[in-house]
Amino acid sequence: MESIRIEIENLIDLETLSQEFDIPKKELIAFHNRHCALNETLPDQLPKYIRYLYIPADKKRVRKNSHLLHSRIDFPDAPADLTYGVLIRDSSSEIQMYYLIDIQKGNGNRVSITKRKMYVNDQELDQMMEKLAETASEALYPLDFSLKKNGSPDTILNARDIQKRWKEECLPKIKQYYVGTVADEFIGKLDRFYEIIDDDPAELYANIFYPVFFLPLYTFYPDYQKTESLNFYFSSIDESISYDAQFSLQDTFTEDDKIVIRIQGEEKNEGEVGRKQGPLNLEYRLDKDTKYISSVEGALSTFYQNEEIRIYIEIYQQKSYI
Repeated sequence: MESIRIEIENLIDLETLSQEFDIPKKELIAFHNRHCALNETLPDQLPKYIRYLYIPADKKRVRKNSHLLHSRIDFPDAPADLTYGVLIRDSSSEIQMYYLIDIQKGNGNRVSITKRKMYVNDQELDQMMEKLAETASEALYPLDFSLKKNGSPDTILNARDIQKRWKEECLPKIKQYYVGTVADEFIGKLDRFYEIIDDDPAELYANIFYPVFFLPLYTFYPDYQKTESLNFYFSSIDESISYDAQFSLQDTFTEDDKIVIRIQGEEKNEGEVGRKQGPLNLEYRLDKDTKYISSVEGALSTFYQNEEIRIYIEIYQQKSYI
């Protein structure tokens, strides 16, 4: 029978290996010992120094179809044109926003993003400030930036083009149609935002989509887990909240061949006695072949003046425009 050698990673005993490959323990040992070198011979228990295992080739194919072979998710290299539906619901305002995002990824680590029309509470924008904000956002797109190898934003690549669109196209249009003290104050804030935009992507994180979608997912997960500090901006209270988060990479694919990464955490205690800490719960599903995000779903919350402020977010890849 044809054999194949596999690397053992994060599996500590023969019982586990036997279950993984659906081979009785004694048969697994016997098969390995028939095909390995003398110094690789297995006793009844798996020594720590054994790095490789010989198994029937057909068992490798069975396991490969349902399990991750390594606890590492590599950054997607293939070019792609992707469209995602984004739904964000803020409990403090009872506002639900929905829009489409187009993401074009070329070779390497460059992405270009375009945002489509926004709907609030399933309706087209009809309030003056909502329309003003939507018009102002036209200057930001297309937004081009590079990504780090872990999938997080690195550098905005077209900051000057964005500033030019704001000054020459969007700002004159806004000043023509929106007048009054409230509008002037809001336009002033927008003007300052576009004035200081540069190659630092930190300013993008005011939109919850960016820190959620572009988390550092593409990396090695020791024992299929890692911990990291995450920050998210809550616009309703104008504060950035930090979380101690644990990433858990599931070692088996879903029935529809997706890789699952679950992130759970709790708001950091900044020393305020008696203050409640909000939870963080997000689930990411990635295509097992391309490694691109298929969906994100979850919620994060904080407490402000003893009231829980909760943001719920869904991001789903769209196969066609809806």
